[in-house]
Amino acid sequence: MPATFKSLGLSPPLLKAIQTRGYETPTPIQTDVIPLVLQGKDVLGCAQTGTGKTAAFALPAIEQILADSSSRSHSLKVLVLSPTRELAIQINECFDAYSRHCNVRQTVIHGGVGANPQIQRIRKGMDVVVATPGRLLDLHSQGHLNLDSIQLLVIDEADMMLDMGFIQDVSKIVAFADNRRQTLLFSATLPSEIQSIAADWLNSPTTVNVVPDAIPIHLIKQSVFFVENINKDLLLIQYLFATPRARTLVFVRTKQDAERVARNINRAKLEALPLHGNKSQGRRRKAIEAFKSEEAPILVATDVAARGLDIDNISHVINYALPEYPEIYIHRVGRTGRAGCKGEAISLCASHERYYLENIEQLAGISIKVSQWNYDDFGNVLQLERAMNRRQGKQTKTAEPTKESPQKDSSGWVRDGRGKKTKKKKNKRKRQSKIITMDDINTGRVADKYAPQKKTLD
Repeated sequence: MPATFKSLGLSPPLLKAIQTRGYETPTPIQTDVIPLVLQGKDVLGCAQTGTGKTAAFALPAIEQILADSSSRSHSLKVLVLSPTRELAIQINECFDAYSRHCNVRQTVIHGGVGANPQIQRIRKGMDVVVATPGRLLDLHSQGHLNLDSIQLLVIDEADMMLDMGFIQDVSKIVAFADNRRQTLLFSATLPSEIQSIAADWLNSPTTVNVVPDAIPIHLIKQSVFFVENINKDLLLIQYLFATPRARTLVFVRTKQDAERVARNINRAKLEALPLHGNKSQGRRRKAIEAFKSEEAPILVATDVAARGLDIDNISHVINYALPEYPEIYIHRVGRTGRAGCKGEAISLCASHERYYLENIEQLAGISIKVSQWNYDDFGNVLQLERAMNRRQGKQTKTAEPTKESPQKDSSGWVRDGRGKKTKKKKNKRKRQSKIITMDDINTGRVADKYAPQKKTLD
């Protein structure tokens, strides 16, 4: 008989909140983790986003607060650490939804915004705090946050913490919360570094592994185009024009690439917004809200969006650059094909990225279909060329000479209105980027190994 939320030992207020959210049957990780947390055991969970992992620790955490006789004091009992602001906000929203029928207070603290509103909320007394490591340490060092009363510590996306260089900060927080009774650590992968960390931070943990069912990557249509970096912008823009799609998420490697690629897409009269770590929290929030509302149906992002973004109806994920770690590819592709919907993922692979492609295929146990793109088959190139011509027309338009304006001389000098010769001044123009069109593919300007030998990519 399949498990139900009621059979997991949750109280009526939580069951009512679960029903309000429309959930009926717990996911495998919820079925395994919730009873362990309620029993007070440490848990090492291997699970990716989209598996119901947040509810797996949020529901029993709230249940423990309700069962605590001292819960009326609203002191910090549960601390959840998250690597990114977006993921922290999303986890806090889950706690808020599940505790709506309970006397439980929660808040989120992260960087990118002013600290004063966060300090004021903490002073009111919070049972649950969801935080990014940097801002948490800042408030703790200033004396605004006491970690001595923490009973349950949850470390989410530990492998991402490791990749982003946050492990040292997390280690400090773990040391400050030395009075805790229980620790939960969740990671999408379990490399040797994470296993070593878990041995230090957790006490005889129970390991729960749900990776095989985490993201149905085999159900997502995947393909790869072999194209060098010099032609990636052209192929990307043509693909966006030629492909029927809903929301589209484009992953790039660097912050500079996110800005540049989004700028080129907008110049081709398509709506796109960049998202990366250098943007303020306000701009990042506006970009995500615009993407959700389809005001900007294309989001160009670094791997800050690979985890934690729960956005429906993303029909296409495009890997403008393949990630160095194959696990990140799984997270990227997992942004589409969610909740049983169809999804498609394409990758633009340059010569130096084929090693990454082999690692991805080996990890996922699949062979990604190789596709070809014929530039001459692009049906909307006229729209691109019209945009380019309009831009060139603005640049080449000049005023006709009048009687008062200087007259040009073939010798390189100009003659002013009084007939006196003066040296011709150079017309300094602000350098402007141009739209990449098919005319930009000039084999004489690039190295032989990057020069396309024929119109169809191979």
